[in-house]
Amino acid sequence: MRKHILLVIIGLFTISTLPAFEVQDVQLHLKITGITEASAPELWRDYLILTYKPSRPVRYVGAAFSHEDFREIHTYMYNNHGVYFLILPAPAEKTLTYRVVVDGIWETDPNNPETISDRNGLLLSKLKFPEPPVSGTLSPQLMENSRVSFHIHTKPGKQVYLAGDFNRWDPYMTNMKETEPGTYKVTLRIKPGRYGYYYLIDGEPVTDPLNFQKSRTSAGEDISVLYIPG
Repeated sequence: MRKHILLVIIGLFTISTLPAFEVQDVQLHLKITGITEASAPELWRDYLILTYKPSRPVRYVGAAFSHEDFREIHTYMYNNHGVYFLILPAPAEKTLTYRVVVDGIWETDPNNPETISDRNGLLLSKLKFPEPPVSGTLSPQLMENSRVSFHIHTKPGKQVYLAGDFNRWDPYMTNMKETEPGTYKVTLRIKPGRYGYYYLIDGEPVTDPLNFQKSRTSAGEDISVLYIPG
């Protein structure tokens, strides 16, 4: 399989990643330029984001993954706050193990406390992604009396809201309750029609992972689409 390198210009910096993918996302640009400190790896929308902030001047930061047999080193870039970052497409694997390379020195990710030893005793950083809902039920669900049930599964203890055409995109009007650890639900009465919506998880907009109907607003925001028949 051929591998490509794609250079994508965002603002005043360049992102270089393998495998290639396109970035046309204003919110991603704002997120990356706004990072002031390195933090734990994050699965954000359709991207995996790793960050690294050295305590001394360095010339190179990269990461290599065990599912690629450590043959590819993915190069971090850095923003105006001196934070190195790596953006990759959200992985299909449920668990990733990897190591960070800083000026030729291999180490575990200092921002990821989860580690595991391989069969040779080498310490690797570990990422485990949350499982989707066991039921696999699509969302939203149309119910009787013009009721629509929305649900999303993410990490426990989050502040989750629902915003869409049906509530004038108010980010604080429709709070979703955590009915089970990591499962958030809300049921609304909505008239027939076509509606755009997304979830807000701790203030970050996220399209509905259980709804394959997607669209994009004139402002470039990704949204999910709901059709309610008359």
